[in-house]
Formats: sequence, C-alpha cells, structure tokens
Amino acid sequence: MTEKRRRRAEKGPAADPKPSGPRLTPTAVAALILGLLVILFFNEVTVGGKTFVAPDATAPAGFVRVGEQSLTHDHVYPLWNPYVFLGMPSFASGGYNPWIYPPDWPVAILQKVLPLPELTWLLLYYFLGGFFLFLLAREWGARPEGALLAAVAFVFAPNLVAVGSHGHGSQLVNSAYLPLLLWLATRWMRNGRLSDLALLGIAGGFQLLRGHVQICFYSWMAVGLYALVETLAAARDPKRIGATLARAVAVGGAAAIAFGIAAFYNLPLRDYAQWSIRGSGAGGGVAVDYATAWSLGPWELPSIVVPGWAGFGGATYWGGMPFTDYPNAFVGMVTVALALLAFAAPAAAPRLKAFALALAAFSLLVAFGKYTPFYGFLYEHLPLFNKFRVPVMIVILFQLAACLGLAWGWTTALDAARLPAERRKLVERVLLGGGIALAVLFVAGVMGQGMWREGYIARALSIRGAEGYSAEAASLAYRGYVSDLARACLYGLAAIGLAFLAMRGTVAATLTTAGVLALIGIELFPMSHRLMEPVIGDPLQRNLDIGRDDIVDFLEKAGPPGTFRILPVEQSDFQNNRYSGFAIASLGGYHAAKPQLIQDFLDAQLAFNYGWMRLLNIRYLVTRQPLEGLPPFLKEVHRGTGVVYENLLALPRATVVDRYRVVTPAKAILDSVKNAEDSAPLTYLEKEPGTAIGPAPDATARITSYRLNDVTIDVDNPGPGAGLLRLADAWYPDWKATVNGRPAEVLKADYLLRAVVVPPGKHTVVFRFDSSPMRTGLAISLASLGAALALLVVDLLARRRARIPTPAAEAAPGAVA
Repeated sequence: MTEKRRRRAEKGPAADPKPSGPRLTPTAVAALILGLLVILFFNEVTVGGKTFVAPDATAPAGFVRVGEQSLTHDHVYPLWNPYVFLGMPSFASGGYNPWIYPPDWPVAILQKVLPLPELTWLLLYYFLGGFFLFLLAREWGARPEGALLAAVAFVFAPNLVAVGSHGHGSQLVNSAYLPLLLWLATRWMRNGRLSDLALLGIAGGFQLLRGHVQICFYSWMAVGLYALVETLAAARDPKRIGATLARAVAVGGAAAIAFGIAAFYNLPLRDYAQWSIRGSGAGGGVAVDYATAWSLGPWELPSIVVPGWAGFGGATYWGGMPFTDYPNAFVGMVTVALALLAFAAPAAAPRLKAFALALAAFSLLVAFGKYTPFYGFLYEHLPLFNKFRVPVMIVILFQLAACLGLAWGWTTALDAARLPAERRKLVERVLLGGGIALAVLFVAGVMGQGMWREGYIARALSIRGAEGYSAEAASLAYRGYVSDLARACLYGLAAIGLAFLAMRGTVAATLTTAGVLALIGIELFPMSHRLMEPVIGDPLQRNLDIGRDDIVDFLEKAGPPGTFRILPVEQSDFQNNRYSGFAIASLGGYHAAKPQLIQDFLDAQLAFNYGWMRLLNIRYLVTRQPLEGLPPFLKEVHRGTGVVYENLLALPRATVVDRYRVVTPAKAILDSVKNAEDSAPLTYLEKEPGTAIGPAPDATARITSYRLNDVTIDVDNPGPGAGLLRLADAWYPDWKATVNGRPAEVLKADYLLRAVVVPPGKHTVVFRFDSSPMRTGLAISLASLGAALALLVVDLLARRRARIPTPAAEAAPGAVA
C-alpha cells in the first residue's frame, strides 16, 4: 500500500461532497417537463405564429368588439348587447365580462410587455391542469414518476385538447381547477389548517368567475364526494370521527365562500337563467330533450381505449354524439392497463381508490344521459342540475379518476421490491393476466378481423341506419377500428413490459418512466392533434375586424346605431354575430343561452313575417343571392358580395302609439302581430298600463343617445291624451325607465319589446340597464373575500404563535440553547 493510500485509510471514508448548486426537487422537474411538453405539443401556436380559429372561438367577437368600444370610448362597463337578436344581457349571460377574473390580470400585463403567443393564457391552463393533477396524485400517495405520467395523460387526452382548441376556453380553465380543488380539500381534511380551507374557497371563487358553471358544479360534486368518503372512513374511529365530520361540514363553508366571492357574477347569471332557454322550461330548467342531446352512447365505452371503435368523426362515426363526433372518453390503453395495478397493491389508501372508482362510475352514468334513467333522476331531484346540458361533459371526472389510477399503478410497479412476497406475486399475476388478455385481443381482433366484420357493420347500421348511415361508412369505420385496436394492444403490451422491468429493477426507474411517458405521448398526441389540426389557422382570422366587407361598409353608413335593424336571410348568416360586432343590430345572432322570448319568436317562424319585420325596425334584408318575387316595398339598394334590400315599411326604433290591447295568454301576441293589418298605431300588452291612453295622434319620438346600457329618447306628445312610447328592443326586467327624471314602469309590449307611458307634452325618457342582482352580489363578494382573507390571517397568526416558545419552555430543565 502506498503512503498516500495508507493515510487516506487511516482518516476513514471521505464525506460526500456538497452539491455545487441548488438541486431541483421532483416537483420542479415535473413542472419543467410539463411546460416543455405543452410547448412542443402546441408548437404551431407557441412558436409557429398560428392560433385557434374554431367558430366558437371567433363567435364572441360580436360581443367583444362592441364591449371594448363601450369600455374605451364611453368608459361604461358593458352589461347589455343590443345588437344580437333584439338585445340580451352581455354580462349576465357570460357573453362578455372583462376584468372580473383576477388570474387574467398578470397574464394580460405580461402580454403587453413580452412578445408572447396570442393564446398564452390558454396554454398556461394546460400546464396548470397537469401540474395540479401532479400535486393531487403526490398528495394521494403516488411517486413523482407516477404523478408525472398521470399529469401528462390528463391534459393531453382528446377531451381537453378539443375543448380548448375549439373555443371553449372557460371549460378548459375550469377543468384545470378540478384537481386543485381536490388537492386543497385533501390538505384541509388531513391537517385542518384554516389557510387550506380559505384557499379552497378562493380557488373555487376564481373557478366560478371564469364562467363555466357546469364544470364548477361537477368539481364541487367531486369535492363533496371526497369529503363524504373521508367521513365514512373515519366513522369506525371514535377519536377521528368528530374532527373529520367537522372538517367535512367546513368544506361546505368553503363552497359557500367560493360562491360568495363570485356572487357579483353568479347572481346576475342565476337571475338571467330564468329568462333564457336554460331556465325557462318546465321545472325552471332547460327541456330534458335538449339537455340530453349530447349523451354518450353506452356502446361507445370501448372507445375509452380504442379511439376508432365507433368511427372517428365525419361520415364514419356511428356513436350517439352530435357534432362532437370523436372519442370523448378516450384515455388510452396505457393508462387503463397500468391503472389496473393500483388495485393489486397499497400505493394509495383503500378509501382513495374507492373514491376514484365511485367518481369514474358516477361520471359515466351521468354521461350516458338519455340512455339510462339515472340522468333523469338527477334532472328531477338534484338542485340546479336541470339547467345543464351536454351530459358527456362530465367525462372530465372519469378522466381524472383514470389518471389517478395510472399514477398509483406506476407507483406500484416502481415500489414492487418493497412489497410482501404474496402481494408482489399478485401484482405479477395482474400484469401477466393483462398481457395475455391483450395478446388474445390482438390475435382475435386483428388476425381474425374477418370474423367480426359483418357483426360490426350490422351493429353500426342498427344504431345509425335511420339517419342514413351507409354500409360503406360502416366498413370504413371498421377498418379504422381494427387499426386502432392493433395499436392499442401493442401500446398496452409495451406498457406491461416496462412495468415488469420496473418491478424487477433491471432497468432504472427513470428510464422505464421515460419509456411509459413516450408511450403515452405516442398514443395520445396523434389523436389529440387530429382534433386540433382543423382549427389551427392564421392569427389574422381572429382579428376583431374579421367579417368586414362591402355590405358592412354600406350598413355602417346607412345610419347610426339604434336607427335600424337588419335581417340576414341565409341561416348561416342569421346564426352569426358578425354584424353585431360592427354595432349593426341584427335580428339574428348566436348564444348558447339566448333569451326564451326570442326563442319563442323564432320557434313560431315569424322572422320573415312582414308585419313583424315592420314592427321590429328591420329596415334591411341581407342575402348572398338575389331574391325573386319580392313585394314592392322591398327595394334593392346595394349589390356586391351580397345583396341588400331596404324595407320601405319599417317603423323607426322608437314610436309612440295611442292604442293598445291586452292579450292573454301572452304567447298569443305573437300571432296577434302576425295577423294585424298594421302594427304601427297599436301595441299588444300583457296587462293594463294603469293610465288612460290616447288620443295622441301626432306624437313623435327621437332617439338622442343609444349606448349599450342606456337609451335616451325625446318625446313630443302634443295630443290631449297619454301615449305609449314603444322601443323595438328586447324587454328584460333589469331595464328601468325614467320620464323627466321620474321613475316609470317598463311594460312588456308586443311580447318582446319595451314600452313606457308618456303624458302629453315634451319629455325625455331614459331607459337604463340597472342590475340589482349585480349590486347585491358585489356586496356578498366583498364580504366573502373578507371572510377568506380573515381565515388566512387567523391561520398565519396561529402558526406564528406556535413557533414562538413560551417563557416556561425556555426555562425548562434540559433545554438546549
């Protein structure tokens, strides 16, 4: 032995060198990987200069453009949009509500300073959704590797990718909050820290402010189910049950704080629901047939792992979904195969596994909608449930549960060496059984595909045959299904093989995890990108000036806002907000929760009735093709990319009439106007005006100011009797009126419109949109936010006191300085 070695041996083993720099925690590593994957998956948006141009992404422009004009020019917060239909609430309907969502503020500031992509806010929530799921999976017992896999599987499944890219940003954002709420609820139930309870309420309030109440409803259902599971698990322990039950009840308090924080938005939204197609049906909700139109067919369940099982979009699809004809519940074979391991070993507490199973089963039962009695039971008995539609939307809960199973399953594989021998053998048998099943499925489905072809086609035709589904389309669907089945089986077998390697420890956990991560990407990315690709386009297509053409230019010069309304003839143009974005009032428009009065009018097919066109101030008809056989009062006034006809009989927006008739039931007024010889001198009311009307033959009305939230009209009534000022804009209870500064009742005229009694003489009538639910909600919001902040302060002070030693403790014998 050399002298140097002898001296080293005498000194003993050297101490491990200290790290030269800060080491990344597993959470930081997961965040970096998630961020990188989001950038790579959405590379066309992040670095390619593209954006999403789906119709639902561009439709809000009609609300946004006029709202921004009100904010920047008039310095008035927009609450009403008079340019779609006959007008409707903008804020209370969720059509446009700027500045109310605090997390948007820092992103907006950053985008003004840095050259970030247009949809930075959207991509941020894909990252946050995955990161929050990572935190939840870690909290519920998963290793970092398993939690990362679950996070990736959650955000890149077709469901969330389709939601965000096709213009349903609020649904995506609220879905990202789901794992966060469960994580905060878990921390509260485990530790009882008031800060976690306060943060749960604040996060829930922010989620509600983002405007997708249905996903919020499902999120709190999941939180409530979790609190119930924890309470039932503690019921056997007398020492725990009291505290657990108290904390579960406090979760309801956090939900109340959440609703309270968002009350200034929620109360107007709730109030509007009763006047919209979402709440004016039987029982105060949307009609059950409409509510369940987007129901997941139970026969589509195999598409959870085989995306093409029921066809994949377009002509090949034979599932039960209209429009969203893709595998909504698809999570992938890799996720499902590895999730099976979660039930073979204690990677998580049994109560959490039970919760995940219950959540998955419940969400699928609801998603089946009209195909099972379960949805009807909830529709009839669960509060607020009858206001929702699209049952398949709840698959986000199934997706969450499946990804948690993946996190636990991969954790089981990595920790197998620590398991008792019998439990380890059970895990191996589960893997072996899964591998054999996949191999048999591969052979039977792919090698013997000819045996199942006729049965598959017959099944598809039996479900969709009445709608004109062809055998050729079914044959194409079958070929796609067989290809997808083969890939799914191979992905599953590869995942099981990696799990075996991880269990035996022959390959490092990092490498096997990377392999599974690659499998998830290979399985999910092509499916999700296939849904996203058709709506990726140039940012110019999202410019708020989109839709400007020679017709818009002509109509903008035809008169100031409030002087006329147009009627787009083609259905595609009618159900569009293009004109409204240029402050051109249209009888048409698009909103998923339009006013019920407007829906009644449209259902009666009165839009092209000449009497109604005269009454509703429709001065111009707009069409892409020339019309034939027109009456003489329709005169062509412009021809270019389309044709504009002027209605020479159109009444002004504001008129004064001196005759009325009370009609009951109210809906009969629709036919009364339709059949009337002339709607100019007479209006139909639903009740007596309370004042003697007429004669006022020469009364006139002139609009002097027409803005989103208020309309000012000068009335000159030289006659001896009172008149009825009729404004051809939609009635809504939040519209208040004054005559020369004195309050006046706003009557519902001609079923749809507003009217006010004006006595003889000259008067200034002001209609002003005044939302009492918003005022009440604002007070509740401030009080609720104050309560949440108070909980944070109390928790902070309590924890600070706990860290300060008492004098007695400092003087205690044996105390260490």
